[in-house]
Amino acid sequence: MEPLRVSTRDGINLYVESMTVEHPIGMVCIIHGFGEHIGRYRHVMQSLNASKFNVYGVDLRGHGKSGGLKGHAPDMISLINDIEEFLKIVRAEHLYLPLFLFGHSMGGNLVLNYVIRDKSKELSGFIVSAPWIKLAFKPPRWKEQLGKLMARIGPKMRQSNGLNSLHLSKDPEVSKLYDNDPLVNFKISAGLFSAINFGASYLMEHQSEIKLSGFVFHGQSDAIIDYKATMKLALDNQDYIKWKLWEGVFHEAHNDLEQKEVIKEWIDWMIHKIKTSKVI
Repeated sequence: MEPLRVSTRDGINLYVESMTVEHPIGMVCIIHGFGEHIGRYRHVMQSLNASKFNVYGVDLRGHGKSGGLKGHAPDMISLINDIEEFLKIVRAEHLYLPLFLFGHSMGGNLVLNYVIRDKSKELSGFIVSAPWIKLAFKPPRWKEQLGKLMARIGPKMRQSNGLNSLHLSKDPEVSKLYDNDPLVNFKISAGLFSAINFGASYLMEHQSEIKLSGFVFHGQSDAIIDYKATMKLALDNQDYIKWKLWEGVFHEAHNDLEQKEVIKEWIDWMIHKIKTSKVI
């Protein structure tokens, strides 16, 4: 595992991990969800290695081992730009290999926004898991109003995200490890929450602009993010998106009891895309 560093346009150092193989058939970049870090995806990276993919994962600003105020980002554009800088470093490793971008939850929101806004031909496809488009519950009205106010006058103000780790997976060990992980952050700033909501609204307004092949999936038993919003986005873009709803699966499909089947399905999708593109 080789540690790398990416510097953002405003001077924040981002921590990157890579797991590579000999004679790779493609590359995958991973964008994690809110509050977590890339270390929680090492089993996913190992599965990708086993299928001959080089894998790179980044701790977003304000997360894990990266710099920046924990749980904070000033706006959506800064996060999109961070992904762009990350991909530049990865692309330099292999100029001609197929490159896929994977994002989970908040990372899924960011990946979809990146795909819509990025007009280059760098990516061969994208994979999105339970993207944060709409929460599965309705926050108290006062909390929403306070959040909007603080996003304007005090964007760095942070409060508990209120996440119940038991909703991540049916495996209680996942919850235990999450709650005791020193790199997991449990607070979110008004600025970051506003940025995610802006990104979600942008997705709903501009989803018809997705012009890249993608595989989108969601657990039907997700109590954190509303799978119906994800399903609508996917089914409204069937020319480009393959959709999969996993019955009985919680928010983190890659950490649930069905994780092997979940990970294998989107790996198989990437391999099929590479083969039908006559890259290998």
